Amino acid sequence: MPINITTILKRGYSRSIERNGLMLMGILFVISVFNGVLGLGVDRWVARQGGAAGVQANPLVIVPPLGAGIVSLILGIALLVVSIAAIRVFVSDETERLPREFFTRNMVWAAVNLFVGTIVFAIIVALGLVALVVPGIFLLVTLVFWTVYVAVEDQNFVEAFRSSWGLTRGYRLNLFMLGVAVAFITLILNLVFGFGDLASGSFVGDFVALVFAQAASAIATVFATAVLATAYTELDASDDEDLGETITDDSTAGRPAA
Repeated sequence: MPINITTILKRGYSRSIERNGLMLMGILFVISVFNGVLGLGVDRWVARQGGAAGVQANPLVIVPPLGAGIVSLILGIALLVVSIAAIRVFVSDETERLPREFFTRNMVWAAVNLFVGTIVFAIIVALGLVALVVPGIFLLVTLVFWTVYVAVEDQNFVEAFRSSWGLTRGYRLNLFMLGVAVAFITLILNLVFGFGDLASGSFVGDFVALVFAQAASAIATVFATAVLATAYTELDASDDEDLGETITDDSTAGRPAA
């Protein structure tokens, strides 16, 4: 039974603009902007010190960029945690709060598996794209739900790949079209908010461009996550129904005739 792409997109949008969806957008936006401002500040600091030549002349010049790098790493970890929590939020029925347990339950396990799994996933898909393009797209669609299994089901990334492979069976063409739709919406968002690049050139202008870019990124990320979670819950429910029907049919078949 094919999935309804329009319905999933509408539900994903509805979840995105619920109270906790907007809160997630705000959190992602603030973290990303802060991280981006750090990058802008470091670039200008190094430029004022004379670039690489200045660093060689005075090794202490590297201290502020090093400190900024540590802060940036911490912010990257925070983004990872929020990403995992966002999946858990949208898979659940919660629409108002951001429950603390979504940010803490098995978080180290989930974060490590998501980090390592992302690297492995990117390599697998990249090899598929280099090979004949189609295998890469096939793997991208087939393994699309692996992050959900890591975040929600506490699976390791290898188990999550296998689970996603099984869940997407029979729905891969629909999921591909769904992915195209989400990519198109993301492109439109980036084009709309891309007008902020017109202000770039000075520190203030670069900051304005950064704000616009990260606003688009936060909106697109939350929307894509909500759509992913919505598709997962629908396919998972459909899979459970099919399993229940199979069990019922088996029970009926084994029952003696009256």
